[in-house]
Amino acid sequence: MRQKIITTGHSSGLGKALAAHYLNTGAAVLGITRRGLPAQNGLQQAALDLADTEKLNTWLQTGEIEGFMQDADEFVLINNAGTVPPSAICGRQRPSEIAAAVSLNITAPLLLSNHVLAVKAESQTVKMVHISSGAGRNAYQGWSIYGAAKAALDHHVRCVEAENHYNVKVCSIAPGVVDTDMQAQIRAQDGDDFPILPRFQQLHAKQELSSPESAAKIIAEMIADVDFGDEIIQDVRTWQSLKQTFQTALLQTPYKTGRLK
Repeated sequence: MRQKIITTGHSSGLGKALAAHYLNTGAAVLGITRRGLPAQNGLQQAALDLADTEKLNTWLQTGEIEGFMQDADEFVLINNAGTVPPSAICGRQRPSEIAAAVSLNITAPLLLSNHVLAVKAESQTVKMVHISSGAGRNAYQGWSIYGAAKAALDHHVRCVEAENHYNVKVCSIAPGVVDTDMQAQIRAQDGDDFPILPRFQQLHAKQELSSPESAAKIIAEMIADVDFGDEIIQDVRTWQSLKQTFQTALLQTPYKTGRLK
């Protein structure tokens, strides 16, 4: 099976770790971001500001995605790119940051998802993944924009799943709290405008952040799992815990001549 991957925001953090993971497996990767990585085997890159909707629409008409997809048996789209600002309570948010966040966090992944499903061959399997967040599933002071964007991605996969597309599986995955540049930006916020700042400072101080590499490995395992798409709203931490519980149960199950006692 020939698998190909598109991941957005592949120049740093979780996106970079996801690209590296798939490249190490021999899969071809198309990365989309403003800043590229050094050239490497298997990596195709598109330098694009995904927050610029007009430029994204123009690029989608170039046929680059169609050309990349054409010989893939399985195609995985990972909508990873995102931005946190404005991290401030409503009424103290910069209008420019609100507009940029909606364009990058919502408009871009929806445009990419729509395009991929529009151009896929009937025989191709497509796995569409949104990198979501617990912020889209719980209310946090100062994250009305970020949380609303991630909630939108969660609901997008619910609607796409309800449409029953042929050979298409979808999932919105919260990766947990990952030690990325985004987390550093969060900790640098003004505490007066961002009431939950101490929570993130404590997670960092207690070394309770997961590495991008470990989060990417688990997400890739989730995508490769035979049951991918059965549960379309997922969390890395929950999935890993359930997997460990299942593996422990298997080890403790008594077997005799290939059958359960």
